[in-house]
Amino acid sequence: MEGNAVKDAASVIIDEPSPSLSPGQRLNQYLVVRRIGHGGMGEVYLARDTRLGREVAIKILPSLFARDPGRLRRFEQEARATSALNHPNILTVYDIGTHIDSPYVVSELLEGETLREAIGATALSQARAVDHALQITRGLAAAHEKGIVHRDLKPENLFITRDGRVKILDFGLAKISPLHPGVTQTETPTASFDTQTESGLILGTAGYMSPEQVRGEKVDHRSDIFSFGAVLYEMLSGKRAFDRETMAETMAAILKEEPEELSAINPRISPQLEKIVRRCLEKSPARRFYSAHDLGFAIEEFSDISGSTKGVAPLTARTGKRRYIPVVVSLVLLLVGIASGLLIAGRRGPSTPPSFQRLTFGRGFIPAARFAPDGQTVVYSAEWDGKPPELYETSAESTESRRLGIPNADLLAISTTGEMAISLAPQLGIHSYFRMGTLARVPLTGGTPRQVLEGVSYADWSPDGKNLAVVRVLDGRYHLEFPIGHELYEAGLILSPRVSPQGNLVAFFEYTTTQDFVTVNFIDLAGKKTTLSRGWGDWDFLAWLPEGDGLLFGASQTGTLSAIYAVDLAGRQRLVLPAPGTVEVRDISRSGRILLTRVDIRDVTIGVPPGEQTERNLSWLDGDRASDLSADGKKLLIGMFAEAGKATHAVYLRKTDGSPAVRLGEGDAMSLSADGKWALATLRGTPLQLLALPTGAGEVKRFKVDRFEKINWANWFHDGNRILLSATEAGHGFRLYILDVASSEANPITPEGVQLDGYSNALSPDGQQIAAVGSDGRLALYPVGEGKPKPIPGIEPGERMSGWNADGRSLYVYRRGELPVQVFRIEVATGHRELWKKLMPSDPAGVGTIEALHVTPDGRSYCYTYAQTLSELYLVDGLKYDSGLLSH
Repeated sequence: MEGNAVKDAASVIIDEPSPSLSPGQRLNQYLVVRRIGHGGMGEVYLARDTRLGREVAIKILPSLFARDPGRLRRFEQEARATSALNHPNILTVYDIGTHIDSPYVVSELLEGETLREAIGATALSQARAVDHALQITRGLAAAHEKGIVHRDLKPENLFITRDGRVKILDFGLAKISPLHPGVTQTETPTASFDTQTESGLILGTAGYMSPEQVRGEKVDHRSDIFSFGAVLYEMLSGKRAFDRETMAETMAAILKEEPEELSAINPRISPQLEKIVRRCLEKSPARRFYSAHDLGFAIEEFSDISGSTKGVAPLTARTGKRRYIPVVVSLVLLLVGIASGLLIAGRRGPSTPPSFQRLTFGRGFIPAARFAPDGQTVVYSAEWDGKPPELYETSAESTESRRLGIPNADLLAISTTGEMAISLAPQLGIHSYFRMGTLARVPLTGGTPRQVLEGVSYADWSPDGKNLAVVRVLDGRYHLEFPIGHELYEAGLILSPRVSPQGNLVAFFEYTTTQDFVTVNFIDLAGKKTTLSRGWGDWDFLAWLPEGDGLLFGASQTGTLSAIYAVDLAGRQRLVLPAPGTVEVRDISRSGRILLTRVDIRDVTIGVPPGEQTERNLSWLDGDRASDLSADGKKLLIGMFAEAGKATHAVYLRKTDGSPAVRLGEGDAMSLSADGKWALATLRGTPLQLLALPTGAGEVKRFKVDRFEKINWANWFHDGNRILLSATEAGHGFRLYILDVASSEANPITPEGVQLDGYSNALSPDGQQIAAVGSDGRLALYPVGEGKPKPIPGIEPGERMSGWNADGRSLYVYRRGELPVQVFRIEVATGHRELWKKLMPSDPAGVGTIEALHVTPDGRSYCYTYAQTLSELYLVDGLKYDSGLLSH
């Protein structure tokens, strides 16, 4: 091992002295005590911060290196990168300065050993390795969140403190994204090593480099995930994953060979854990875990099942005694899930399982539910049997619900003083739970609602019941205000704000459209935002723990099946309640009782085939969306977005005569070509991919679209040689492009702010005009060639198109968010409109709107998709969640 350490060390120790520091010498407020270390990047001293009365470490760069631009750059890089981070698993930097022209860094003083020293020549126990691994992933996730890629993760740069805390050290090779304010990009080489022999440096450590580092390619956060895999392999086996005689042989092994099976070295290693390591060590970045957050989640799930992580704080009750939680897999009706949960709980020790009491028995959708101040009464809003929302009151002692006499209203929040915040005449937005209406206040005891503010989607009370935090939409942007009128934050989409029990923080979800995921955040009253968790594919609701030290939230990483998680204010996260169905947290009382909803979400596709008069169900699996309908009405392109579509989603083709659907491939389904032989789809990931999937025999065609951050829709031109894209590039808004099929060259044809409506063929029958949505939210006609856009007379804001008439003179349009849906045929020249058809699902319970509507050019066939959401409200007692995730 000693020879290997010399062979692939990240830096060569050079005995060039730093400016001499003597015991008793001062650097500003730091009093030097003694020298405690010496290495390639300088000397390290123990010092005392006389101002704050704490011991610190001071690392000072040697004089020779201070005159070396490369060394100085690395030193400054490390200081900047580390100081930009604030996480318990990353070394904390307190200060920087200069002494006799040599820079120095002041950091926290660590006592313990490096992971290299901890491993030695033997493997760690599986429990200890997993404990360390979880902490490393949390530190990496925090760095990656700031746009910082470490690029030199190895046991020497991981420090284990005496109390078992893992600290990530040495960000001297870090790659810093310029997109994050407060973190300055430096000109660090993207190649894996530096051949400047006079400095004696090798940038990167051969045994832990990713394949893309070895090849000198551009790297991102997934390079750190590969290096982490090599470290975890070594912790579990006591051997290096890629251990060869020379550096060249080691690099060749990283590129072409697989490490020895962990199970062959240590048969006691869990196959599931070995699978995690293997995925980290995939040669292709696209096949590794998408993020450190996802990686940590996988390890955490493994530790929950195996019970191997004794060093990781389990979720605990609020009694102050350390007890493992029972992992309950579902609600009362999900008997198999509960049996699994009790089995796991039995492994962890005696514990009382939580109880679930069903409170509602209607058929429909429950937008909101909250505890009244007494902690016993429950108020909720519901849409039973397809009727408008109404407010109800119930309790654990009753199987009945009482109407509160406020029709067409959603509940938003209940104050500690017994006053409700409600939404009057709420209109459906982009999500079943995202509705916008007029904010009003009304006592729980009854009365006439007092209107406060229009255009509000969410609201929550301050702890004293005097002020409200609201989210409202202004000029297409979402604004978080607390109190009303004082803006804390603005974003593309803000969801489910909750004010902390102390009233000093507001938690919320934020949806990032370009990266297409949801983050969990809180913001203080000065407007400083902190992201606690990220990478979620779907979201539900947030609720503060009674002590204000963390949150419960419902979310899913892929598909629509949400589970409930706990996260503390340092970002440490645990799974609290998994389930084979969707469960959502709605509220927590001061005594710890929880309101949950069990939700059944399904997309249903209905259509009228050619030659028929009645609608038939064309749904396939659980989450199908009608993406396109062929001009003759005989073929339906289906996008599978829920659980059956998996993380990558899936594309299916089905004949409207009811024949079984055929799976074409992975991706988000877009549109069919005019001849019906090709289906367009996008495949998420890095880089983004645009695919042409053959509907019969043939090979998949791939178009180069990595310049785009997101493509929200794509239509074939009728000649099949061009594709119309609605896409966005980094730093820009959506606009329309024409992509040449032969060359993949894409040229913009509209200014920014223009995008396709989605789920419709935007091109006119002659291929000369495009019906698209401008920045004002209205449909207009944009020329394919030169010319100015033409407004469509009579088009109303919010109306969407569902297809062109065969003569190109009319459009079919409808308004999303209404039931029944009225579909109009409108002449584009005159604005004359006539009602074509009214559409209403036969089972309206839980149906919010029609999501996608397609009409054939002859108007004889059509299909549409609607989402049906059915909810049941439960009162939960005894579900244990964490009050101190960072405690040991």
